[in-house]
Amino acid sequence: MLRTIHAGAGKAASMTHAAQDGGWQHSAWARTVHGLVALLSASGLVSSLYLGWTRDTDLPAGVGYSGGFSAGWDHMLNQGAYFTFLSGTLVCLTSGLLALRPERRSLVFGALRLCGVVCIVITGLVFNLLLREGGTLSGIMLFNDTVLHVMLPVVAPLVWLVVGPRGHISGRVVPLSLTVPLAWLAVTLLRGPALDWYPYVILDVPGMGYEGVGIYIGAILLGYLVLACALWGVDRLIAAGTGASGATRSGRPGTSTPPRSCP
Repeated sequence: MLRTIHAGAGKAASMTHAAQDGGWQHSAWARTVHGLVALLSASGLVSSLYLGWTRDTDLPAGVGYSGGFSAGWDHMLNQGAYFTFLSGTLVCLTSGLLALRPERRSLVFGALRLCGVVCIVITGLVFNLLLREGGTLSGIMLFNDTVLHVMLPVVAPLVWLVVGPRGHISGRVVPLSLTVPLAWLAVTLLRGPALDWYPYVILDVPGMGYEGVGIYIGAILLGYLVLACALWGVDRLIAAGTGASGATRSGRPGTSTPPRSCP
């Protein structure tokens, strides 16, 4: 009898702790949602690889560079040079990992998760506001464009907002997450002159010079920090309202702390 009582008390305490810690964010429902996001992003990435295998590089009119890639291995492997592909990969990876084990809380994972959400939002905004060209798409190209440039930039932050999990963002996570887009930018600008090719017209160094390109880069990096800090603030507010765990003062995810300003 005593064992039964202790077992029941332990189970009740466990359920109470899970509810206070946002346990629904670790539920089968939440894992299913993360899994669906991972599958959606994976389908967009696979379609990008297919387009790289079957199509040559499209060179925008009026740019200062003239390089490119022929259909096949070269163009398919070069898909990773596109910010869209990087963003989709981060969303796919982090969503897939959350579907497998949603309670993971490492500093590196928190940075990758934040980076994926912010980068895919930036992808949607920059592509649709600055890079989208006229013309009608069809087939795989339409599917690829719809998934990576329209659906994921809306679905990924919405799932983050509704499903979480909370408490992955801290004062250490925000700057750490910025290392991924900075590394992509450095590689892009270093390999550009050697290949005489850049993935986007806003990075057309031969045509605009580093000064012209720098304006776009600075604006996008500032936008990244603003979005990352906004997500941090929203994360804190939701965590405080639901009792889900936040981050420690040292920046380690796991323990609730009062909000503080973004660095």
